[in-house]
Amino acid sequence: MMKKSFNTNLLYHHRSGYRKWLVIALSAGLLIQSSLQAGQRPVNIKMASLAPEGSPWHQVLQEIAQDWRDLSNNQVRLQIYAGGVIGDESDMVRKMRLSQVQAAALTAEGLSYIDKGIYGLSLPLLVDNYAELDWLRAQLEPELRRRYEEKEFIVLAWADVGWAYWFTRKPTKTPDDLRKQRIFTWAGDPHSPRLWKTAGFQAVSLSAMDVLPGLQTGLIDAVQSSPLTVASFQWFGIIKYMTNLPWAAMTGGLIINSKSWNRIPENLRPRLRAAVRKRTLRIKNQIRYTDDEAVAVMQEHGLEIVDITEDERAQWQQFVDRYGPILRGTLVDTAMYDQIQALRREMDRPDFTLPEEGSGNQ
Repeated sequence: MMKKSFNTNLLYHHRSGYRKWLVIALSAGLLIQSSLQAGQRPVNIKMASLAPEGSPWHQVLQEIAQDWRDLSNNQVRLQIYAGGVIGDESDMVRKMRLSQVQAAALTAEGLSYIDKGIYGLSLPLLVDNYAELDWLRAQLEPELRRRYEEKEFIVLAWADVGWAYWFTRKPTKTPDDLRKQRIFTWAGDPHSPRLWKTAGFQAVSLSAMDVLPGLQTGLIDAVQSSPLTVASFQWFGIIKYMTNLPWAAMTGGLIINSKSWNRIPENLRPRLRAAVRKRTLRIKNQIRYTDDEAVAVMQEHGLEIVDITEDERAQWQQFVDRYGPILRGTLVDTAMYDQIQALRREMDRPDFTLPEEGSGNQ
């Protein structure tokens, strides 16, 4: 019987092709294994905020956390600690420096514990509308970012907190009316209480979480804050009067310490930052119109709007003109204060034209 012979050339080519496939498959497997090993330890980021749970700001932070998980294939995990559970903003900054918390959504108050220049954007009666705020912030953004990076923090995006008004226990039309009441200032800020007292006011320092108990016990009578903030924290049940004078633009930002940011793979950073900017741009536009809704809701529950005359408004402006300069070198560093005042004078020129509202940098 004849034995079936094998085509050795075919066997060689078959084995050769299989060998090549095996080498490619093994190489690909090693690459995948290497990638998985590199990603076996996700980067965990704790982000703190005073924003109450369920508030628009808390919701957008949760959306950012989901974006980061999706964009990084669950390798960057952002956990939100809202409602001040980490502490006041001064505590957040301290804990970020120790890497106990890696990131935070801060108001200008919190950001000022890192660099005082940011407070310049919230000077009383500095800007009249959001278009002016956007333009001013765009001019200062490169310098502000540089300052934070020098102090080992990365600004992921700037944010709006709303427009600050005076909310008071008694109707307040003039600075003299406010002098008769005890005003809230942030605990941990060494300058504000002294500056207010220099101008003849009664200032009481408290943490943000102690504002409501302070109002309930009569320790304080007045708060400068945005309508959305006052509504979210339920302060309006006690301070039932809102002076109809936009006092200051409340700005803020989302930041992360440089050490934690550098732990994130470099190729992911631009996408994660872009996600933050996209979300904060949306909430910025929402916040700018939600304040009016907050006022309407609070009015339904007893809030009274205190309108002022042109003469009374002029008294507030005279107060700012007289005492504003003492903020230079104290609440705001000298270089930034001078730069902001120069930009304000530029905006006051008759030939100056603002870009469209909302076109400022993030």
